[in-house]
This record gives sequence, structure tokens and C-alpha cells, in this order.
Amino acid sequence: MTERARLRRALRANRSRVGALLFALGSCATPKLAPTRSPSSPQSPALAPEPSAGAPASASAPDAPASPALAPGADAAVYASPPPLQPDGSTAALASRVRPFDPDAGAEGVHPRALVLAPRYVWTDAAPDVATVGAVLAQAGIPYDMQPAGTDWASELARLDDYSLAIVPGYVEGAVVHFGVSDALERFARRGGVVVLFKPVGSADENQAWNLAGIVRAKRRRDVLALRFDGARPPPVSDLDSPEELTLPINVRPSPDAVEAYEFEIDPSKGTEVVAHAVGPGGTGATITRRPVGSGAIYAMGHDLATFAASHCYINCFEPSGDVLRLFLQGALREGSKGHAVVLHTVPGEASSVLLLTHDVDAPDAFREGPWGKPGALQVAEAERERGVRAMFNITTDYVTGYYYEPTVRALCDLGMCPLGAHSVTHPLTFGKVPRGTCTETPDTYGKQITLCGEVRVSRDLVTRIGNRAPRLWRSPYLELAPGLFDILAKSGFKFDSGFGIGDLPYNLPVDLSAVGFHQNRFEHARLLEFPVSCEDGIGETREGVQTRTELQASNRDYFVATWIHVLRENARNKSYTTLLLHPSVGRGMPANNLRTKVEALKRFIDEAKTLGVAVLPLEQVGDFWRARLDASLDARYDPAVGYSGTLAMGETTAAGMTLEFSEPVADFSCGDCGPVAVHASRVVLTEAPPPHRTMTFVARVK
Repeated sequence: MTERARLRRALRANRSRVGALLFALGSCATPKLAPTRSPSSPQSPALAPEPSAGAPASASAPDAPASPALAPGADAAVYASPPPLQPDGSTAALASRVRPFDPDAGAEGVHPRALVLAPRYVWTDAAPDVATVGAVLAQAGIPYDMQPAGTDWASELARLDDYSLAIVPGYVEGAVVHFGVSDALERFARRGGVVVLFKPVGSADENQAWNLAGIVRAKRRRDVLALRFDGARPPPVSDLDSPEELTLPINVRPSPDAVEAYEFEIDPSKGTEVVAHAVGPGGTGATITRRPVGSGAIYAMGHDLATFAASHCYINCFEPSGDVLRLFLQGALREGSKGHAVVLHTVPGEASSVLLLTHDVDAPDAFREGPWGKPGALQVAEAERERGVRAMFNITTDYVTGYYYEPTVRALCDLGMCPLGAHSVTHPLTFGKVPRGTCTETPDTYGKQITLCGEVRVSRDLVTRIGNRAPRLWRSPYLELAPGLFDILAKSGFKFDSGFGIGDLPYNLPVDLSAVGFHQNRFEHARLLEFPVSCEDGIGETREGVQTRTELQASNRDYFVATWIHVLRENARNKSYTTLLLHPSVGRGMPANNLRTKVEALKRFIDEAKTLGVAVLPLEQVGDFWRARLDASLDARYDPAVGYSGTLAMGETTAAGMTLEFSEPVADFSCGDCGPVAVHASRVVLTEAPPPHRTMTFVARVK
């Protein structure tokens, strides 16, 4: 059997197993740290990793610890901390290894754009991998073109000279890398381009992909516990400088269905160097390598940087595993364009990051007055209004048990906190297992039998009555998943979801559920943007089947705030978002004055965000911006005599704050159709929303 046939058979088998497992997961609990909402709360279900090309991986065991550092039998050295951070946010050891750009490179001009290309079989054998790479490029704001699905890469190879970065997703078998392919890719690299080659596989007789990558063999491993970026420091990894970025948990323990990674043996005669190692009980071996070719390079990726069966943590932590591929490709574009790149900035405006404040109004003390004073939701809203920021309040419309109180919801609108989000009707403990229902449920008929459609649609209708506009943000009770949820949300008019802990979906920027290649048996290509929760006002834990929750309170307030600030700072360095979930209630088992403690913690966090220059914006506003950003198209070229010249074309949706980010500070920017703009160092902000479908031509002279 050929290597390709073995890969295809493994791919089909593992996709079948993983699909069945994900469907069966329902509301089973996998994370060790999970947010809880009310007196009795199940943990959030982790999503099993989906298969990647070559040899897909299935889920880790349900009782697997979320922190791989605690994995039984794991080599402690795998998780040793990298050098401490310096005041400037770097590490002294790393700074000395980062390879600078050649100041004389790029004198002939460059086109900072990526091309995704692949052999024909990748479109059937590894289509999810292709989709994920495309989604990550869009998330990064990198201009790119995608080879038409189902075609071969032969025609694309002839167009390489018009790009700075070439990405080959999925896996590359030796037989397809004939002389014409290798010659084209090597010529592209020789003139300065960068090739990112995922999973070059082969054999002693079919070693062409290995030769191209600068390795002499590759071995598939199922025992890799972590990836460690401890080798060379070329531009694609120059932004990876925190302990959490430098060591990525992959598996909790070895198993036949563990997430795969390939170990490479480098070819010293080609100058190949190791960028990252795969580490596990079977030893340590190279898994990301760089072969210098002329003034460019070819990178071999032994892991897709998108499939994980372990995490640093579940919530209240910095978990950047899903961000690393974005950071890697951004650095690869900078390397291929010799430091002359322009992308769509991740933030609507000049700030480097966004803090999203969200509150689940799902307890009696959040709605009603009592020993704690005013309704908790109003105390929180007033504190935010005093600081000039807006949050999203997700309303549990529990008219069935009666703690839902419309006057409080109306008062939130009076304080400027509308539009509102929806957070179910009855907040059921078994949300992940309730039947689908008919999707004809109404407030007048609902209540006798809890259904998924009823919780979504009736909650939507009741919030609409108060806010005079249908909610577009949904958060599930207990951050639980339910089969068919995302399809129902999309068909019910919701546009945004925030129902994952960061450990279950480790992306600190919005995830386009319609576009990513993973978990589509859950997401069903629903046109929704997902905003994972990274910070929360409690820590839930299950030990030997017993659930406990530690609430934010006076004794640990400083710990919670310090943790949130750490996450905020790290995300700001990566131009990512931080989503906080704070319940406007005293907390389970807490005294009435604990609400005041929560409000004080919130104030400190907002003040720190402002000190750091982080924008504090409501999630719906950012979601509208992100959708317009995904619909927009950017293309530009750099010429040393002119600077940057290019176009920004809006799509069907539009929003204010579209921002171009250049690699260099901008000295002058001209664009007749852009409307008012504001230049902030290397960022140019379109302060008004351009009309849909408008194409704007710009020129930027840089310093």
C-alpha cells in the first residue's frame, strides 16, 4: 500500500471515529476548570480535536486534566518554563536569537500577498486543513488568494512570482513533488519568497518532498505532549515570546488516537535548522524546520498548529495555542516581503487590542433589590457608565420561575447598555441534552417542556420586547453545547455567540464558524462569529465527581484582577481580544456585600485597560466591525520610491474603524474615496463607514 493510500485510509477512519465521538459528547465534562453559573452547574464540554490531514486525531479521554503539566507520567521537562519576561515584554535569551531583516532587501519592490496552493488530492483528503488556513489568514487580515478547489497546483506554480508567501496546507507526499514543482518553489524562495509546507511525507523511494523541505526523513508520532519553540528564531516566530506561546500542549497522554505530529531529521548539507521540537515520552525531535534558499526560506511544519487535545488551562488564563498559526503566518509574510507588508488591523481604530465586557444576568440578585442594594445588573452598568464604557448584558428571561424582572432590563437600556444579548429562558442544568423542539415555541406556549428551540427563540422574543430590537448575541447556560445549537441560532437571527471557554476554543480573536475547517459537525457552517471567554469571576472545579466553585471575593480579588490583567497584556501584544464574563450577582454562597467586591474588581480592570490603551467596546459593535473586515478585500504593493499603493474594497457589510496596518510608520496617506482618515504611527483608520462595495485606492508614504 502506498503512503498516500495509508494516509487516506487513516484519514477516513479517524474522521468517522471523531465525528461519532463529538456527537456523543453532548454535555460531558472534560475541562478541569470550568465556569459555573448557578448553585448547581455542570462543566462545559470540550470539543474533541478533529482530524488533520495524514493521520487525524480524536478526543482525549473525558477525564483528562486540562493542564498538560499534570498529565500522569509526563516528562516534567516538557513543560519547563522558558526564560522570564523582560520589562519590554520580550526575553533576553529570545531577543538575542531573533533574526533581523536585511535593511537592503526589498529594494526592487514587493507584493505582500499570500497564495494558498496544493496538489489536487488535498481538496478531498484534507479540505478541512485548507479551510482552516484560509480562515486564519482572514483572521490575520493578510491579503491572500486561494487556488480553486478541486484543481491541481500546476497552474498556480506559474504565478508564484506575484506573491511573497506560498502556503501548502494538508500534507505533501513525495510523488507529487516532481522536478517542475520543486524547481518552481525553490526559485520562488531563492528570489526572497517564503514557502510554508505542511507535513511533507514520503519514503526512501519517494523522498522528493523531504528534499524540498531540507530533511532526510519524517516520522509520524502519536505520543507528542507538547511543541516547544526552542530553536532558531526567524521572523515567523519572532512574536512568540511568552511561556504560553513557546510551549504548546498537544496531547495529555500518548494514545493510538492522539493528535499527530511529524518528527523530522534535518539535512545539514542544506543548512536546515530546527525552529521547534516535538516532545513526548518517545523523545524530542524537530517538528518545525527552516531551510534557507537564496534570500528566502522553506518551512516544514510537522504539526498543523490548529489541532490540540490539551490546553494550558480552561479559563482565567492566557491560552494562545490557536493564535500561534496566525502569528506564524504574519511573521512569514513579513519575512517574504522583507519587512514591507500591510494588513487589515484586528481592531476598529488605533488601539492594539479590545476588551469585551459581558455579563450574564441569570440570578435573582442580578434582577432584584435586596441586602446587596440595587439590582446587581444596575450596579455593574452604573460603574461602567461612570467610566464611559459599554458592555453586553445577556438576559435570562426566566418568567417560568419568576425572577426575571422587566423593569431592571428596561433600566439597563436607560443606562445605555442596549442592545442586549440572550442567555436562555430557564437556564437549564441539562442544556446540552434538551430535545430540539419544533422551533414554533412562543412565550405564550412555552414552559411545560424545555426545548432547545424554545430556549433560543422564546428568549429572543422576550428580549426583543424590552430592547425594541432582536438580540444578536447568544451565550448558552453553563457554556454548554447542544447538538444543532448553531444551526438554530443562525436561523433565529443571531449573529454572534460567546459560549466557549478559551481552553475549549483557544482563539483570542473572533472565529468565523462558517469558514473554519474544524468541528463542522457542530458548527454546521453557521454564519456566526464566536467570541471565546478568557476571563471570568469564578473558578469551577470537579474532583472525584464533586463540583465546587471558588467565587471572586475579597480574599482573592487581587488574584483575579492580576490574572485578568496578565491575559489583557498578553492579548494586547498579539493584537487580540480579551473577553470577560462577570456575573452581576453576589455569587454562590457569598455574603451580600460581595457584589461590591465584584464591582470594585471590574473598575480596576477597566482602569488598567485604559492605562494600557486597550479599547473597551461592546461585543456587538466589534462583531459588526469583524464581519465587515472579513468581507473586505485588501491588496497593495510596496515600491521603495513610492511607498505603498493599493486598494481596499468593501463587501456587502461595512463599518467604521476599518484600519490598515503597515510595517513602518506612515508619513503621508492619500485616498480620495476613503473619507476622513486618521494616521496613528503605522495605522491608518477610516473613521467613517465606507459605502458597501466601494473600492478605494490609496497611496501611503512611509518613514
